[in-house]
Amino acid sequence: MKYSIVSPVKNEELYVEKTILSVVAQTLTPTEWLIVDDGSTDDTLVILRKYEEKYDWIRVISNPSHDEQRAGGSKVMRAFYIGYEALASREIDFIVKLDGDLELPKEYFQTVANTFDQNPKVGICGGYIKNKIGDKLIQEGELDYHVRGAFKSVRMKCFQEIGGFKVIWNWDGLDSMQAMMNGWETKVFDLPVIHYRPTSSAYNPVKFHFKDGRYAYRLRTSFFLAFLRFIGRLKKRPILVPSIFYILGYHYALLSNDKYIIDKELGAFTNKFHTKRILDILFRR
Repeated sequence: MKYSIVSPVKNEELYVEKTILSVVAQTLTPTEWLIVDDGSTDDTLVILRKYEEKYDWIRVISNPSHDEQRAGGSKVMRAFYIGYEALASREIDFIVKLDGDLELPKEYFQTVANTFDQNPKVGICGGYIKNKIGDKLIQEGELDYHVRGAFKSVRMKCFQEIGGFKVIWNWDGLDSMQAMMNGWETKVFDLPVIHYRPTSSAYNPVKFHFKDGRYAYRLRTSFFLAFLRFIGRLKKRPILVPSIFYILGYHYALLSNDKYIIDKELGAFTNKFHTKRILDILFRR
């Protein structure tokens, strides 16, 4: 199977070399790897250029943007599409969105290829995260249907059918919902990916959860589901911040009459899917 990788990166001088070396070591090499440096102010671009000179399948694009608001998505997706549009060919079996702060096992993309090859219904797949915190590798809570946006692999037919990744705040997850609504399956396989910069370190928790709640409304999340998520976030740290600011953001969007960003059909599918999942967890079905 043939595949290409697109990586939006910014200020990853401490980690990006680990990512590059882990991709170079893959048993199944990508056809092409487009790395978009999204306005780094450190030596990320210098490191990228070194490997671009060494490997003809690595190409680097410098995007001189210095907006620091990256956590959550729309800016990351704009950088992703700069790379995607620059691909020499889209005659590939699957496309990968890969962050620049990861380390992959050498058989990772061969496993992705095998997963797609063995089950033609799988549209999205990937491994699971182990966050590097101090000297420890701590496995992140995983969902069997959700492949993290940090290393998401999507079959090209599925990618085209769902209209690609949406350039919005909460793009990661919406693609899975769209794919499943269209009859595709998603799969998390048993291979760990080391994450050197946990997602929680990239944002202000008050701003993040408020914006997350606001976009939940814009994604047609029902009030009942928003309330279930409010309950679910009560145990997260810092105490009360995730739950309170999430529900405040949701109500702010409601009272401001914010515009929806998905259609009713996808909204209904998503609400039904997540409500059942959360109720199953709460009542341990």
